[in-house]
Amino acid sequence: MIYFLRSQQARHPTLPYLLAHVSIIIIILTAAPALRSDVYRIKKGDTLLIAVVGQPEYTHSVQVREDGRISYFGGDLEVAGETPTAVNQQIREFLDAAELVRNPVVMVSPLLQENGVFVGGAVKLPGRYPISPEAEIGLYRAIALAGGMTENADPQEVHRIPAAQPQHVETYDLSPTQPYRDIRVNVNDLVFVMPLSVIEVQGQVQTPGKLFVRGEINVAEALARAGGPTEEADLSQLLKIEQAGKLSEFSRDETFWKSAPAATPDLSLANGDVLYVPNVFKTEPIYVIGYVRVPGPQRVRGPLNVAQAITLSGGFEASANRDAVIVYRADGTQLEVPFTRTPNDETAQRVLLYPGDTLEVTEKFQINWAIVSTLASVTLSSVSLILSLMN
Repeated sequence: MIYFLRSQQARHPTLPYLLAHVSIIIIILTAAPALRSDVYRIKKGDTLLIAVVGQPEYTHSVQVREDGRISYFGGDLEVAGETPTAVNQQIREFLDAAELVRNPVVMVSPLLQENGVFVGGAVKLPGRYPISPEAEIGLYRAIALAGGMTENADPQEVHRIPAAQPQHVETYDLSPTQPYRDIRVNVNDLVFVMPLSVIEVQGQVQTPGKLFVRGEINVAEALARAGGPTEEADLSQLLKIEQAGKLSEFSRDETFWKSAPAATPDLSLANGDVLYVPNVFKTEPIYVIGYVRVPGPQRVRGPLNVAQAITLSGGFEASANRDAVIVYRADGTQLEVPFTRTPNDETAQRVLLYPGDTLEVTEKFQINWAIVSTLASVTLSSVSLILSLMN
């Protein structure tokens, strides 16, 4: 290192030149993650294959126009510069808003020139995987390339969408009980593993947690699959929290497995819904700690979203990090949640705090300019000392 610096000093002996070199190196190191990024961005002229599982009439290939937009069933969507995942969300929202398909399952894949297969749905690493046109690849192998199926995958609903005939969707049952089948996957084909609906049952039930179901189930079936209510369960104040954040309260008696009265509203549970069974004898605490005005336990009868818990604790302190909070579950798991007060937010408001959970508000990052100034002075002094030693 000394020899390198000495050679640079011989060529350019000025301190500003050395500092300029250091600045260039810092810029290169800062830009390195972006240079290494392999996330594909859609460009003008790309051809996109839009596949809607179970709705072949909405499966089409579209080309990105020179203005960066695509035309799809009356919609004019801006896609240039976006990732396939972002365009996927655009198509889902468009089909739902236009009331063309309810809760559509969509997969968008750019038809690139290189040989590859796109694997999506309930797999651990969805994306495009290159394959040789001479090599043979099967359906099992394609799913293995994507890390295998997730816990909410439905092995009985595995779809192969041929690139040559996107309207012709093939469905296969890859359950462990089924014999192995040699199903070939061709270049640019799409493989989609259908996800199961995820429904949570929390509170006073024998086995609280997630349920994986096809489509929707009713409350009685959800309670039965969760082992039934405990002795302390209050079936007169059951709570249903929908995926969009809407909360409804209803009652059932001890014979919950019997048919509901005719006057009872729709009690089906769909993907993302939560059924909460409160305790009949007591209110239970949700703990809010960190940089809030009134930290401590908040005693409630049911779940709260993040904004409600912070409001009960007096709101943020001045030095609180308002961008994200940390949730510690009673079972030991933890997750970081972006904070928002928007009622219809699709991320933060779906994260609920249950009795026994803890919410931590951390301190926001603040630059200590005194330390920065000291480090800058030490760095300049060190550079000057090295130059002096070389001279």
